[in-house]
Amino acid sequence: MKKFFLLTFLSLSIFSWGQVSNTERIAALEQQVSTLQKETWQNKNELSRQLNAIKKDNDSLRIANDSLKSEQANLAQKLSGAESQLNGKIDKANGKIEDNSSSLNTRTWSGGAIAIALLSLGFLLYWLLGRRLKNSNNDLESIKEAQGALEKANKDIQEKSIELDKKLVDLLDKQIQSKPSAPSKDPAKAVDHSLALKVADEIVRIELNLSRMDSGVKGHKQLSKAVERIKNNFLAQGYEIVDMLGKPYNDGMKVVASFVSDESLKDGEQIITGITKPQINYNGEMIQAAQITVSQNI
Repeated sequence: MKKFFLLTFLSLSIFSWGQVSNTERIAALEQQVSTLQKETWQNKNELSRQLNAIKKDNDSLRIANDSLKSEQANLAQKLSGAESQLNGKIDKANGKIEDNSSSLNTRTWSGGAIAIALLSLGFLLYWLLGRRLKNSNNDLESIKEAQGALEKANKDIQEKSIELDKKLVDLLDKQIQSKPSAPSKDPAKAVDHSLALKVADEIVRIELNLSRMDSGVKGHKQLSKAVERIKNNFLAQGYEIVDMLGKPYNDGMKVVASFVSDESLKDGEQIITGITKPQINYNGEMIQAAQITVSQNI
């Protein structure tokens, strides 16, 4: 009988111990599940935060890319403008050279070769800049480098332009000096002003270009002095180029004027900002009326 009770007690003890062990295991598993759920939630939040950060980075990259494309378009436009201006200058120089002398024609070919070289340099710089911008859309420093290269290219173009204008001024000066200083005594022969008018147009064009350039550009001072010299020789021949650039405009002027709006000026202010043809006086009498551009804020 005692053995029966002893076996029963041992069986119940083993059964109870098994039940306790299973309960603890279940509690441990539930704790692990709870911990995994918390970690899953935290990981989900973290992934969501990282995804939002990636979206913001993508937006920033898109904005930077758009900015780079805009800068590239501006660079292309500036190079195109410089090319057009240079082409116009070459055409005018070629025309004057063909009208005056064969020596001037030879210099025109030299100037044309220089201009072609400059244009080739401009296209090469544009291609290099475009390639660099495409290959470094995420690098804002490339914009500064491109701007520096463009400024250098513009400076080179301006320096070459000054060289061409200097040669043209020297040739025109020789033409003026070779022209008789006094009119013919024969009343049947009228004074031919055609060369003087052409020279005056070129002088004003060069002065306008110089006013738009940085005075620190190589050759700027020398060309300015050459222009001043030719104007003095011009005056000695009896011709006066009336200085109007940057001067106030009034309705009493005998000029052909076109007007453009400029809100940077004071209210009611009118300033002569462009000269297509200058006013030329010969021996105190006007032989050519000026054609000007007037900026105004009216």
